[in-house]
Amino acid sequence: MKRSRSLMIMMLCISLFFVLSCAASAFAYPARGDLQNTGNFPIKTLPRGIFAWKFDTGSKVTGAPIVDENMVYAANHNGEVYALSISNGSVKWKFQCDGSILGSVAVDKDRVYVGTFAQRVYALDKRTGSAIWSTKVDGPILAGLAISDNTVYVGCNDGSFYAINAKDGKHKWQVKAYRGFQNMPAFAEGFVFVGSFGGRFHALDPKSGSERWGGNTEGPMRGAPLYANGRVYYVTDNGYVHAVKLKGVIPIWHKNVGAPLGSSPAYVDKVLYIGGQDGKLYAVNADSGNVIWSFEAGGPIGSSPVHAGGVLYFGSNDANLYAVDLKGNLLWKYESNGDIVADPALGEGMVVFATMRGSVYAIK
Repeated sequence: MKRSRSLMIMMLCISLFFVLSCAASAFAYPARGDLQNTGNFPIKTLPRGIFAWKFDTGSKVTGAPIVDENMVYAANHNGEVYALSISNGSVKWKFQCDGSILGSVAVDKDRVYVGTFAQRVYALDKRTGSAIWSTKVDGPILAGLAISDNTVYVGCNDGSFYAINAKDGKHKWQVKAYRGFQNMPAFAEGFVFVGSFGGRFHALDPKSGSERWGGNTEGPMRGAPLYANGRVYYVTDNGYVHAVKLKGVIPIWHKNVGAPLGSSPAYVDKVLYIGGQDGKLYAVNADSGNVIWSFEAGGPIGSSPVHAGGVLYFGSNDANLYAVDLKGNLLWKYESNGDIVADPALGEGMVVFATMRGSVYAIK
């Protein structure tokens, strides 16, 4: 009897593990790989620089595509949201919004969330593309949305930062800031981290939106903040990088890398990787703020680097997607049909990126 009971418990545990594994895999990777915005994607098979497919949306794409198992979700300046097959780029569905879409969409188990320049947030059915709800906000949306704990977070240029109920679109709270918000938030340790374009970093309470701590910066913030190893890192457009120890809110360092910064940072093994408007990818020591090395691309880098398996992937205004190792050596590059300002996204054995000419590429 004991043996039968032990066997039954073991089988239940295995079944539960399988169910949880399937449930976890049903969620898309966020635009920056995780909710901490580290830029890390947990894929096992790396892309090798071989063309797989291209899909032309017909208008500029500046928001990162989102990879969700067998699908890619991308949006353009015409206000169109596309659901594409990751295997061949075929269109599963398309939805027309009321205004331009400049940032990335966000995806959960059942829905796709998108914000527009016309000051509206939509929730779409992930299977069909039909609208479930939409809600008005107080400013144009220039950056990507994020979803955490059944709440959609989105910032508005010259407006507020919102927390919106993902189920019904009702506003939970909003926070105003000078010149509004142009970056995507990070989530960690019970905080929502976001920077305002007016030059202030905010650590907000996710339940109420109240600022639990914050500080003024040297310039506007468009790059997304990130959390790693007990620290918060954030960058300003004019070249400064900040490191703050979260426990006790202790500033550790802030340094200028010597060039205006165009991307969000990525974090790998105590090194930050950031794209510059001078066309260089900078590797910055996360403990000291010192630049370790730089890699020179052929144009400004506004496409934020993403990482998997010791390889960094990012685009440039020279129309190339680059694959660089963690020492700054070029592994391969792929030339596209236009400037790349959107962050790339990684799926198993695939990197997906988009261009200012409106094309979505998949490289295996």
